[in-house]
Amino acid sequence: MAAQTKRKTGVKPPWLVGQGWLHLDHLAVSSLPLIVVTLSLAGVAFAREGAIQAQMIIGTVEVLGPEYMRLTVTEMGPVITALMLTMRVGSGIAAEIANLTVSQATTAYQVFGGRAQRDLVIPRIWAGVVGCVLLVPIGVASFLLSGTLAVALWFDVPQEEFLFFRHLDGLDLMCAMVKAVLFGAVIPFIAARAGLAARGGSGAVGQASAKAVVHGTVAVLFIDLLVATVVAMLRDGRLG
Repeated sequence: MAAQTKRKTGVKPPWLVGQGWLHLDHLAVSSLPLIVVTLSLAGVAFAREGAIQAQMIIGTVEVLGPEYMRLTVTEMGPVITALMLTMRVGSGIAAEIANLTVSQATTAYQVFGGRAQRDLVIPRIWAGVVGCVLLVPIGVASFLLSGTLAVALWFDVPQEEFLFFRHLDGLDLMCAMVKAVLFGAVIPFIAARAGLAARGGSGAVGQASAKAVVHGTVAVLFIDLLVATVVAMLRDGRLG
């Protein structure tokens, strides 16, 4: 199929020649240091402030552990990871595609038999889903470990008294993975659509990047609210 397409039009559809793997490398591998550093710093700040409030209100820090664990897995880890990817990867995808659009490269691609919307969007969505599913557990681990270390250093709370893995259940893990999949799909989709919609000169590239970040951020927060609501209803038995 790829050989026939190349002979007829000279175009090699990106998803047939491994472009998805290149996008995955850019999204997951290149974003790994940012995710680890950002989530680690956020974990320290979140755990320290939470521990201070717990100590002021109830006089002990150990009770913070179960809720800290659950919030990290279901909320903080997936959402902060997605927001970082929106700013780094989403803006980059929008700028890259917008540059092709305003320079008429996508029009030329279509003239030679390519489908710009399909060829530019699908590999990035695939890479986004796989990359986000890989990065969210790493972000969660960074958040948990840094927060646990912070509480141990500042409040002398042993690790085994702070981390309560047994309080996590299947719904918590499902919530995190569903969010990772949805975030990974929607971030590149919104960014690619913003790039394809760019019109005008070089200023349109910056506008597309800004639009991708703003719309992607709103989409991430909306999906987070939607999934969290559904999981809460499942936990309460209101959805059967």
